[in-house]
Amino acid sequence: MRTGPGRGRGTRRSAEAFALPMVLVLVVVVGIMSAVMIERQSAQRFTTQRQLGWYQEHHARLGLQEAIEAWIKALPSSINLGDVLPPDGHFLDIKLPGGDTATVSLIERQNAVLIDVATVETVALDDAAAIVEACAEIFGPEGPPDGYRTVGPVALSAHTSSPELLEVAAQAITQDNAMASAFASSIVADREANGGRASSNAVGYAINDATSDADLRSRLSRMFTVRPTLFYATVELRTSTVGPAAARFGGYFIVSNRSSTD
Repeated sequence: MRTGPGRGRGTRRSAEAFALPMVLVLVVVVGIMSAVMIERQSAQRFTTQRQLGWYQEHHARLGLQEAIEAWIKALPSSINLGDVLPPDGHFLDIKLPGGDTATVSLIERQNAVLIDVATVETVALDDAAAIVEACAEIFGPEGPPDGYRTVGPVALSAHTSSPELLEVAAQAITQDNAMASAFASSIVADREANGGRASSNAVGYAINDATSDADLRSRLSRMFTVRPTLFYATVELRTSTVGPAAARFGGYFIVSNRSSTD
């Protein structure tokens, strides 16, 4: 049977009409596969860069820790670290290969409230939890003046804790407004009489002014200190002495208490 001219053209058109969608499907599939491959390569490159950045920062932190520890060990053991740091905390410049400078600062941070009480020793756990609860009630969502922290000792610094926090924390422990006010006022007066830093006996004087109850005295002495050990170290990498830092990173730093005298 002979196929007419019209019928042959129809068959070719059907074949062409079928082939065109197939080509488009292949183009789309190839495009998706290419995009997936590029995305995977980008993700792998990002992961590699992130791992490299972590490695560099990790070793930079180790180098920073060694530099800080070396500087601290050079100080007499009787010196309270906070007493020798300037107000801005800047205490060390390290010249790096290539001419850059690492500017190191230490700021005492036991003026922030320890919010992760799971790590607190049992004897201080109830008071630590009471202080956190009181701060939430008094200061609200914004928290205490110097915020919260998740690391370091539970005791609050007599040097840098705000007057408001001193009173709120003391009230959470004693459950007595008059005692709390007397305690906080005593520490603030001691700081004012000693150039802004609490004296070595500031906590003891404040406890004497607040209460004669043996249990409360013991609890207050645990929750406040004149020898804080938690500092925040900040390193700024600078290519020149003017302008913003080229990079900055920081972290908490525990300084061992080198004296047994509180």
